[in-house]
Amino acid sequence: MNLIRFETVDSTNSAARRLIASGELAHDACIVADEQTAGRGTNDRVWLSHRGAGLYLSVVTLDVGPATPDITAHTLAAGVACAEILIAATGLDIRLKPVNDLIADGGKLGGILVESLVESGRVRALITGIGINTHDVDRPLPPDAMRPISLQQLLPAAAFDELDFSEMTDGIVDSIRRWQSLVTNGDAEAVHRRWKSLCV
Repeated sequence: MNLIRFETVDSTNSAARRLIASGELAHDACIVADEQTAGRGTNDRVWLSHRGAGLYLSVVTLDVGPATPDITAHTLAAGVACAEILIAATGLDIRLKPVNDLIADGGKLGGILVESLVESGRVRALITGIGINTHDVDRPLPPDAMRPISLQQLLPAAAFDELDFSEMTDGIVDSIRRWQSLVTNGDAEAVHRRWKSLCV
């Protein structure tokens, strides 16, 4: 899978759309950024993406198939994928909150935004955006927003320092592709079962 890295981008999902539209993205890819200036969540909510304070990436799968994609099922699959990798890497109790939130210790650790590009009855691309808070920084949010939390806040300093974020990113990408392939191949029920076992 191609890896495309940006120091700064508006959002990795938006960058994926531009690269596809320009013809620069001809193969499945992972787009990673150190910082997003206009990170997005569900319903165009703002996702704060400070430089070096999180994992910000989009997994792009091209030419998914002829049917309209089940965005909800693909979102659940991505949630399962992220939770499993984070649990394996940190030992933390990571949970999923409907439909696209990663939860730890009552705070929001991450979020998922799955989008699709459909042309002429085919899914030209499935774009799965992931944001995970890694470092403790000020994340001012509206009063009604869930409290943000980071891996740095959740882990002892020594354990946090040992985390390999490149390895974690690779694991998340591989896991997303594996779980979403179940949805694409008609086994969304397996995804739903696993998601329910991890749900808050």
